Amino acid sequence: MTQANNQVIETVKKPLPFTLMPDRYWWETLWSDPQQTLTTLGLKPGLSVLDLGCGYGHFTISAARLVAPAPVVGIEIDRHILEEARHNSFPLTNCSWLNEDFLDLKKILTNKFDFVIMYSTFHGIPNPIKLVQDITTLLKPRGFFSVINWLPIPREETIWLGAPRGPKTEVRIHPNKLISTVCSATEKLLPMPTILLPPYHYGINFMLNQN
Repeated sequence: MTQANNQVIETVKKPLPFTLMPDRYWWETLWSDPQQTLTTLGLKPGLSVLDLGCGYGHFTISAARLVAPAPVVGIEIDRHILEEARHNSFPLTNCSWLNEDFLDLKKILTNKFDFVIMYSTFHGIPNPIKLVQDITTLLKPRGFFSVINWLPIPREETIWLGAPRGPKTEVRIHPNKLISTVCSATEKLLPMPTILLPPYHYGINFMLNQN
């Protein structure tokens, strides 16, 4: 791994379109039990984790607590948000942070993980085929690429704390389209059954086929 430690390494790059980090308060009320969400997705103690676009570390820190002492790495392009995540992770020692653009995965990381997580971000990837292929190279045998997305319903119907939340309706991805995109990128990732994550999300795990 290159430069993955508990110190934030600063870079200046632009965030993905349609993926600006939401207000932390409503985000954390929407995901009031991130560890339970991760458990529902199949994350277990002892598994190493890579969180792509980790934001404030809401899921990253919960993952680190769940899998400790296995390593967890969060990648976030916004330095200020990542600094807050690093601060919130104290005193965990198995949680590392990288201020990088995860679209450059092959330039950032070389070690492999049991679980690669991406939540509420896939819809903004400019070249999802390449990213999925890069993620595949970072998975351990029988490792998982785990994606959480907003349900493909009108944005005006995804109300939280009194206001519509999430990306625009037209950029939301149907589970079938997500599966089609990932499977067109590689035959090595096998889709598992879609998991509903109330009130407004779904999750899909893709397992690395050893054959």
